[in-house]
Amino acid sequence: MPPKDELINYLKNSQLCALPQSASQMIELSKDPNNGPQEFAKPISADLGLSTQVLRFVNSSFFGFRYKITSIPLALTLASVRTIRNYVLWNGLFAMLPNPHCGPFTIKILFQDALRRAVFTRVVTEHYTKLDSDEAFTCSLMQDIAIPFLAKKWGDEYAEMITKTNTEQVRLSILEREKLGWDHSDAGAILTIGWNLGEMVGNVVSQHTDVDLAIHQSSEPSFASITALSALLPKVPDGKWFEAVPFVKSFLKLFGPRLTEVAAIFSKSDAISEQLTELVNLGRFSKNLSDYWLEILSGNPWTKLHDVNATEEQLEEHFVQAVNNP
Repeated sequence: MPPKDELINYLKNSQLCALPQSASQMIELSKDPNNGPQEFAKPISADLGLSTQVLRFVNSSFFGFRYKITSIPLALTLASVRTIRNYVLWNGLFAMLPNPHCGPFTIKILFQDALRRAVFTRVVTEHYTKLDSDEAFTCSLMQDIAIPFLAKKWGDEYAEMITKTNTEQVRLSILEREKLGWDHSDAGAILTIGWNLGEMVGNVVSQHTDVDLAIHQSSEPSFASITALSALLPKVPDGKWFEAVPFVKSFLKLFGPRLTEVAAIFSKSDAISEQLTELVNLGRFSKNLSDYWLEILSGNPWTKLHDVNATEEQLEEHFVQAVNNP
């Protein structure tokens, strides 16, 4: 069992865990609120490949601008600095993450999951809160970022655990704590804080494997609770959504009896996720969130779901009965 001191030393000192220069520059610029499009444009424009990618992103259907954007400063102005910063960050991370060839684990699947969860978090944050949706996107994107580094270092242990998550439908974090004494949320917090993404992002990442704790930390929906909610979404390889019941219970605790809105939330998340994965050649999802949701609903009357006067307890009870008795 590798001790936590060994984990900390590995993540803080390994060159393998260093951020790409473009992402580091964007994070550094973000520390000064006075920096605007002109300042952020300099490191992007200095990298021909990155500037081409950013312009492709801004001219995609994700934004739907009616005319072609050919200038990086204009792109940053129209699309917002935060949105472009996030794009540079996740695009840079995808390029630098190690591929440990560990059991059924692949970088492509990890990034599809990360992107879908981050988009869902952003959509939910915009829909239900006044929190910064770009910051929510960053928090959620980072939740599993440590896994490839851990699988690279402790390959045998992670090959066994990742295989078990797929065959026995158990959370990776549970297996990690049983086997190692810590989980990837601890490692993710160390990385994100070391990358200067801030204490807040680190704290959110550290809580994402415990949705009940994240919800109870605040009386209102927070970055931590919404990110932890996103961690309950089905993983890309999952044929069935085995954490659907915890997801709905947590959704109800956060937002009240609004389950009828889930379909629209998932549909919007799917559309955005597909646009973004196409931009970075991640391929199409084998199943969309909407597919999982319809699969759960099919064959059940769900009469109480459409009763606007139903209490949270009635909705939750009906959902659990429907899932347990398909």
